[in-house]
Amino acid sequence: MSEESRILPKNKKARLEGVVKAVLEEVKPTKAELEQTKHAINLIMERLKLVTPKNVEIILAGSVARGTQVRGNFDIDIFLLFPRSLDEKAMEKKGLEIAKRVIKNKDESYSIKYAEHPYTKLTFGKLGVDVEIVPAYKITDIKDKGTSVDRTPLHNEFISSKLSERQRDDVRVLKTFLNSHGIYGAEARIEGFSGYLCELLISHFGSFASFVCAAADVKLPMAIDALNKKEYASNSKEAKELAGKFNRPLIVLDPTDPNRNVAANVSDESLSRLAIASRALIKAPSKRTFYRTGYSDVLSKDKIAKIRSNLGLDLHLISFKLPDMAEDITWQQLKRLNLRLADLLKANRFEPMLALQSIDGTDGIIAFFINPGVFKSRIVKGPSVIMGSAYDKFVKSHGKASLLSLDKERVYSLEPAKYKTPHELLRSVISNPKDMMPSYIESRTAKVYLNDIPEQYAKMLYRAYVEKSATS
Repeated sequence: MSEESRILPKNKKARLEGVVKAVLEEVKPTKAELEQTKHAINLIMERLKLVTPKNVEIILAGSVARGTQVRGNFDIDIFLLFPRSLDEKAMEKKGLEIAKRVIKNKDESYSIKYAEHPYTKLTFGKLGVDVEIVPAYKITDIKDKGTSVDRTPLHNEFISSKLSERQRDDVRVLKTFLNSHGIYGAEARIEGFSGYLCELLISHFGSFASFVCAAADVKLPMAIDALNKKEYASNSKEAKELAGKFNRPLIVLDPTDPNRNVAANVSDESLSRLAIASRALIKAPSKRTFYRTGYSDVLSKDKIAKIRSNLGLDLHLISFKLPDMAEDITWQQLKRLNLRLADLLKANRFEPMLALQSIDGTDGIIAFFINPGVFKSRIVKGPSVIMGSAYDKFVKSHGKASLLSLDKERVYSLEPAKYKTPHELLRSVISNPKDMMPSYIESRTAKVYLNDIPEQYAKMLYRAYVEKSATS
């Protein structure tokens, strides 16, 4: 897309600038908040220096370090950079040991979290902050990386050298815009835009306004070389080659690692939502179009009942208790089960019109909206009569069917349905999970509901329903 096509008419440009200014006043950290965060960082850094070996470098990372955090974000990322010569297991162990020794008082605690390798999350009650202490290797060239998090200090250096103060504010506005539309965050539940990706996009496009203009009229594939500040036309050889290499429609090459697509986790749906939201904002710049239509989970049970009534569908919901582990893992497990159950329902003529899932802490739900009805019979297709032994085997095993007949050369049987309702099928699966249930989801914690669901699950389901909406 040419720069000219990204230029707004003066009246709309002024209105959009007004919206950006108003939003920034709401989301930029206050002076008191920044001072509170700085105090916490200084205290924790001092404690770390007392327990960290001299050959391990301590650095502040993430949005706080890069000055792109939004108001209310008290999460602090600190990296312990170990010599590359150290064994990875030894590095992980030492990193956990150091982090634990930072805890001093009763209102402070730690927990071990897992990503590519374990790291420590510290919670400081009186300071009002959470701190993630992440072990990594100290590198100056991406070729020397041992783990994916080793890139982070390089990201810090690049962003710090590229973004002006105004652009850092635009990153805050972009994060808020994306978050309002449910597409901020690269985690599996969202499949949206990471904070680092937001920073790269503002660095490349120059401003929030330029980015949303581009997103409103996006042509895919969109390929961006963030290091050299190049953007390839969607029909160019370079864009097509990069789309083929990374198998994604949006490619933003990591300036610290040209073999990595920073936008790899952005789903097609998130891209579509971005385009819809950007078009609405460009068409009529206002805070109303900047923020997604207001969401409230008050009386969610009544709202779900109304939705179900309007659609004329039955609601089948399964609730689970999930293990206390990384949400990315439990979300993917829930998604896998959702797809398996949807396929099984479809195979039994109970095709879901809408399938949703949601997680809230250790509660997980899967929900299907399905046409009401009872199926008392089913058709079971068999082999061709030409396949003699297979035909004989089918006739023998289905000999008690109500009818054995032919459809051209294939035999089929008409017999009582294995499951007469979706509810019956889902209860059967939960009672006899066999290979259906993913490893981290225990069927013994599952409960199956038909239409009437508890308010706590209705809230989760209503949020998932709203997030699924294609309107801005």
